[in-house]
This record gives sequence, structure tokens and C-alpha cells, in this order.
Amino acid sequence: MKVVAGNTSPILASRIAKLTGLKLAKTTFKKFPDGEIYVRVEDWDGVNVVVQSLSSNESIVSLMLLLDALNDTEIILVIPYMGYARQDKMFNKGEAVSIRALAKLLESYASKILTVNIHSKDAAKHFRKLINIDAMPTIGKHFENQDVVMLSPDYGSYERVKVAAKVANCEFDYLEKNRIDAETVEIAPKKLNVEGRDVVIVDDIISTGGTIVEAAKVLLSNGAKSVKAVCVHAVLANYALNKLQNVGVEVIATDTIERIVSKISVAELIANSIDQIT
Repeated sequence: MKVVAGNTSPILASRIAKLTGLKLAKTTFKKFPDGEIYVRVEDWDGVNVVVQSLSSNESIVSLMLLLDALNDTEIILVIPYMGYARQDKMFNKGEAVSIRALAKLLESYASKILTVNIHSKDAAKHFRKLINIDAMPTIGKHFENQDVVMLSPDYGSYERVKVAAKVANCEFDYLEKNRIDAETVEIAPKKLNVEGRDVVIVDDIISTGGTIVEAAKVLLSNGAKSVKAVCVHAVLANYALNKLQNVGVEVIATDTIERIVSKISVAELIANSIDQIT
């Protein structure tokens, strides 16, 4: 059995290989002048653990070619970040349920699919072979016994932050929006006072970061000592990292999407799951 690194997850794949004691297969990714992608796996095995986050449309095409190159082998597919998971239902007549289409394609190749904190239960329901791994305890461990208060950006993420906070052994709450008038919305923790506290906002995804930017401004103006934004998946679209740093927010993420802020690794979680199914 070997680990095959996709072109979006080379560092995480290397960490998983080291923890599982497996060798990394040699892979080649190239682009032709017209933009078409070329993929070659030089030394595959009978069973292959393929690691590729789907953080762009190009990453999906690269994965499809990688899976085709390994088509005659058994594939355990590790997708640390499952793109398109927010398109999990039909909101308007005639729309594609994008994650359903992706699930059908991926499961035609893989015997098992491992992912980390897929965005919703509705998205997970479109898979038959999915193992969804929770990274919130790992995030909590990163802050273990530090004097922080953890907040979720809204009530919908409250259960996530609860898991992280219990491991970190810290207080937790969620941010509540209250509309004061037509032009004013107040954002504040539901119960906790953040004055003089180091605040950690925890969520599964940071995409544009807009909500966290506004929340951080309010928290700091209310006397918070510092604000960190911690997530599993650092999508960080539209210069989100710059926007967050400009208001004094430190961003910390896992390596499901490999970024400069990826300071927490999910490699051990994934390696343990692979050991359990092989």
C-alpha cells in the first residue's frame, strides 16, 4: 500500500505517509500550453491512499485524472477539504446539487472516502462510502489549558465550538446578532464578557472572512485583549487573510488546505482512520 499525493496536498500526504509507515508514490503533474492537465503515477501499489483537497475546480480535474491513472487498483480516497459541500440541496428549480454529482463520481473510483468536517449533514447524506472525521478536538488541543474564551460566529456553529472548548478546558459562547434599527446590527457574545480576555473564534470554514472581521471589531472595541480566528478549512477567498490581519486578527488553520496559516495538522486523525479501515 502506498500514499499518492495530489497536487493540492503534498505536505499533508507526506505527513500521513510518515505516520502510517507507508511510502509515497512518485507522481508527475504538468500543464500543456492550452491549459490541459497531465498526470502520471510512476510506482503505484495494489492499494493506494490518494490524498487531495478539492479547493478549486482545477483540483477536481487533477484528482479525476489521478484516479483514472490508478483505475485498476483499490483506492482509499482522502479528501481533507471537500469542495462543493455547501451546494448540498436544490434551492431553485433546475439547479444542480453539486455535491451529489461529485459524490457519484468519487464513489465510482474509491472503496472508502475520508474527509474532515464536511460542511453539513445534508452534504454527507449524498455519499455511501464516507467517513467524516472531526478536527474540532484537535483544534481544542492546540489551545489546551490556555487562558482563552472560545466563540462560534453564530448559533449554527455552537456545537462545533463546544467540542473544541471542552478539550481546551475553556469557557465558550456564541456570537448573537441583534438588529437595533434598519441600519444597525449589534454583534456580541450571548452570555460571556470578553473584556480583558483572549478570544478565539472557531468555525469549520473561513471563506471571505467578512463576519469575523465585523465581529473582531466589536470584540476589540468591547475590551477583548486579542482575537484569533481558527478554522479547519482556510479557503480565504478574496484577500480574506489581508482583511483579517488588517483588523488585528491572527488566523490559524489546519492543513486540510495548505496555507501559510496551517499551524495545526490533521495528519494523525487521518492516519488513525486509515489504520482502522485497512
